[in-house]
Amino acid sequence: MHTDKGVSRLVFVAVAIVIIVAGTGIYFVTRPPSSPGATSPTSQSSQPSSSQSVGTSSASAATSSSTSSVPNSLVVDEGQQPDSLDPAVTYETPGWEIVDQIYQGLVAPNGESVTSYVGVLAKNWSVSSDGMTYTFTLRQGVTFSNGDPFNAYVMWFSIYRTILMNQAPEFILGQNLAATNGVNFTVTNTTLASINYSTPSTSNLSVMEYPAQSVQVLGEYKIAFHLGYGYNGATPFNSFLATLTTPMAMAVDPIVVMEHGGVATNNTNSWMETHAVGTSFYTLENWINGQSVTLVKNPNYWANSLPASELNYAIQPAIIQTITIYYKSATARLADLKSGAAQIVELPSNDYSTAKGIAGVNASILPVQFGSSEGAYYIFMDPQSFPAFNNTLVREAVAYGIDYQGIISSVFQNLAVTWVGPIPPGFPYYNQSTAGLSPYSYNPVRAAQLLAQAGYRATYPNGTVLNPGGQKFPSVSFLYTTDSSTETEVAQDVATELNQIGFNVVPSGLTVQQYDYIIYSSVSPNDTYSFGLTYYSEDYTASIDYVTALTENGYIGFSGYYNSTVINWTVLAGSSLDNATVASAFANITRAMYYSYTDIWAYVPLFISAHDSDVTGMIPNAAGSGAGYFLFYNTVHYT
Repeated sequence: MHTDKGVSRLVFVAVAIVIIVAGTGIYFVTRPPSSPGATSPTSQSSQPSSSQSVGTSSASAATSSSTSSVPNSLVVDEGQQPDSLDPAVTYETPGWEIVDQIYQGLVAPNGESVTSYVGVLAKNWSVSSDGMTYTFTLRQGVTFSNGDPFNAYVMWFSIYRTILMNQAPEFILGQNLAATNGVNFTVTNTTLASINYSTPSTSNLSVMEYPAQSVQVLGEYKIAFHLGYGYNGATPFNSFLATLTTPMAMAVDPIVVMEHGGVATNNTNSWMETHAVGTSFYTLENWINGQSVTLVKNPNYWANSLPASELNYAIQPAIIQTITIYYKSATARLADLKSGAAQIVELPSNDYSTAKGIAGVNASILPVQFGSSEGAYYIFMDPQSFPAFNNTLVREAVAYGIDYQGIISSVFQNLAVTWVGPIPPGFPYYNQSTAGLSPYSYNPVRAAQLLAQAGYRATYPNGTVLNPGGQKFPSVSFLYTTDSSTETEVAQDVATELNQIGFNVVPSGLTVQQYDYIIYSSVSPNDTYSFGLTYYSEDYTASIDYVTALTENGYIGFSGYYNSTVINWTVLAGSSLDNATVASAFANITRAMYYSYTDIWAYVPLFISAHDSDVTGMIPNAAGSGAGYFLFYNTVHYT
């Protein structure tokens, strides 16, 4: 997604990797966190028992002491710092990026795939024939960076900790798992605090090994997940492994947690928000509030001693010693790129041509799924607060009254595509679900005719008035965020084009904090904002994540959409273990929404990467938060 490089070009030939998002950077991993920002430190170290390492300047934090011709540090420029470093709390891309380098979960996406997985802390796993139980054999010899052991007891603690804290991203696990079986077993924060996770007692084991619970310990290095206790009910979930790749399912050290505030139900842990002790290949050296995060190779990394035959890309030891990520304005990021201070830089699309013109930088457009994972944009209409939107003809008129290709050309320099939702382009089942359907296209004549048929006065592009005796379309505010220059341009274009037909649209911009509050509020008859531009980005990389959000939420920014038949199809698409059944359910959902014009699918900005041939090792994956398009920095290296 997203360097003032400490090592000068005078020391070595610096290279540049550039990451460009079409439009302003998108950071929310869908539903925004409950608080607008993280509790950020001045500077924090990774180890709880060691003294803090306080960074004194951007340059000094990134400077490599190596005199080798091949640099041993990498610097990244991005636009926004992490919201939190706690795996149970972080809900924005910058936070996930850091957490992914320090903590580890049971599995990770398999290279570039988003439908197959490799073991990380799990050595292997099996799934029951009914899809309700996932059993994992864990790796032995794994330790946290401070030397504390990892085992099944630690994994049990980590999952229940996320569920009990119940922060914004908890639902990723809470769909299928819960802290209670609803009958005779409940895990509480007191339960978590009572257990010795290194050498559990017999009574400790009786709790963790109890069979009728979501997470069951089967041995020191074996654990089972029993689906059916979460809000999805007693059904399998065919994307369960995808949810286990997220920070919410990563292992945290119970000893460290309990030494620094413990687990509070429905609350955060301030120490964990700003510190990090994990099992992975990097450790946190410092987080300088508003300035930078520095990661260093974990000298005690458990996989350092593994033979190559037992490694995969997700667990191999890191190659580069130091990764420093700075948080700067777009202007500063571009300046760093031009000066050679930057190796990885997030830039808006209007800097793409400039980046292409920098010697030694080869820019390329990533496959569309990378744009989809960052944000698939659509226009919402809330019929509860604006009765005119109850009329399908009005909604259809909106769909055909917008010049999507014109917007893509003028606002995104053609670095965006149209789409048909709710599955975003490039994701599994997109082609099957949209077969025979075309994205909505600009047809102002048809839009005017539809508006007139709905009973309103309308106007053809040549000025001819249709239904001159009809009522004037009532004024409606069009919501967008002023913090995004591209969304501001799009909102103005949409209003202009619809008003030329006969609508009465008033662009209404809010800051991103105000905007998010509206978007994620439940619909009601008294809503001020009934119409607007928004997007959805992944919580976990699976088509069902988008479909569930866009069909079941009932929020203003999702048009308050509710259709019992569509919900039944959604349940089927998420629970069936038969691919043909899943594809059919997704196709039914897509057609139902397409012809009801519930949401107007608008565009997906493309994601651009550019890098010098001297830097390699990035493994693109749509689940990635590292620079927005790969998961882990451990494989990145200089040639």
